[in-house]
Amino acid sequence: MTATRNGSPFSTLIEVGTALCGTLHLHELLGAMMERVREVLDAEACSVMLVDETTRTLRWEVALGEGAGKLQTLSVPIGQGISGGVAATGTAVRIEDAQHDPRWVGRSFDATTGFTTRSILCVPIRARDRVIGVVQVLNRRTGPFTDADQELLEALASMGGVAIENARLYENLEEKVQERTAALTQTLGELRSTQAQLVQSEKMAALGDLVAGVAHEINTPLGAVSSNTDLVGRALGKIKDALADPSQAEKAHSFLDRANSMVEVSRDACRRIGDIVRSLRNFARLDEAERKPANLHEGLESTLTLVTHLLKNRITIHKEYGQLPPVDCHVNQINQVFLNILVNAAQAIDGPGAITIRTRHNPAGWAVVEITDTGAGIPPESLQRIFDPGYTTKGVGVGTGLGLAICFRIVNDHHGKIEVDSTVGAGTTFRILLPTK
Repeated sequence: MTATRNGSPFSTLIEVGTALCGTLHLHELLGAMMERVREVLDAEACSVMLVDETTRTLRWEVALGEGAGKLQTLSVPIGQGISGGVAATGTAVRIEDAQHDPRWVGRSFDATTGFTTRSILCVPIRARDRVIGVVQVLNRRTGPFTDADQELLEALASMGGVAIENARLYENLEEKVQERTAALTQTLGELRSTQAQLVQSEKMAALGDLVAGVAHEINTPLGAVSSNTDLVGRALGKIKDALADPSQAEKAHSFLDRANSMVEVSRDACRRIGDIVRSLRNFARLDEAERKPANLHEGLESTLTLVTHLLKNRITIHKEYGQLPPVDCHVNQINQVFLNILVNAAQAIDGPGAITIRTRHNPAGWAVVEITDTGAGIPPESLQRIFDPGYTTKGVGVGTGLGLAICFRIVNDHHGKIEVDSTVGAGTTFRILLPTK
């Protein structure tokens, strides 16, 4: 192999090899390869054409020179013309005078591009013993292409074949990664949707129990109001009759006293209903979707009001509230945590018992809420799994096993912690820690 005009063949191969290693994107690496080929062979134009297996044609991937842009939409059937013949046989072709060589049938391409072809050097690009394209160089400025030019171009084409295969593998890998990423994204979206549905199902189940209890709590004072309203109406009728007869004044006063007494009972009942409705509204806080500073004690009180039906005449509530600063949180979500833990505590107590609620602000900057029950406790083998979605110790048909999993997720989303200590036969303590800084 002889020396070229722009450096030794060896240095040229190194330069092209370095350029080919600089990218794995097919069009970029072929463009870099053709720039160097045109320079080192002192040619007016050059191009890379790749085999399209589907149509059995050669299509221009990169073309440099006058009118090269017009080649991008054209193709050459394999087996036809100079480039098609090289692709079919795998044998290089070198033509000194294309205009008078019967093998050259590219006048239509010259007419399309406005380029005049004089000399041609076309070599195959191989990969894994098959031809995957050709490199074609046109019009050496200082004379016909030489044996040395052909050897150099064949060496460059060989390097290009390896680079093209690597680039295609990389592009296929990218496509597979994108497909896999899209599939994983879709699966993740479906999982999140399923999780949201399960969480909503658990919330609706809790809401169902809550509404049943609230309905019961409201029904008692509402019955008192209804009954007293009827009695007050009758009493007023009797007072009216008694006032018509001066001798019945004492009886009228007696009816008035009874009416006043019933009015007071009705007022207490209305206050009770108001407290329940207000607690329900404070618990839900549907109008406060954004995070904001909240008083955790208010949330605890509202939640306790709503679970009264689970505690009444059976479970005593002890409150040991400390000083707590406002906590930045989604109030309705934190109230959901209080509800789930208090309901679990009530259900863990078989018969009479007690629930103690302690709050404090510890030196590390955490607002701490502890809810301790005197229930049956949790076995050690279950303690490690109680926050797992779907895990429940309540038996088949009782809940979905998502209550504590929801609590864990909510507290975690607030950058807090939830801890549990339990002794079988002695009770359980849930400890909720929320940051105050």
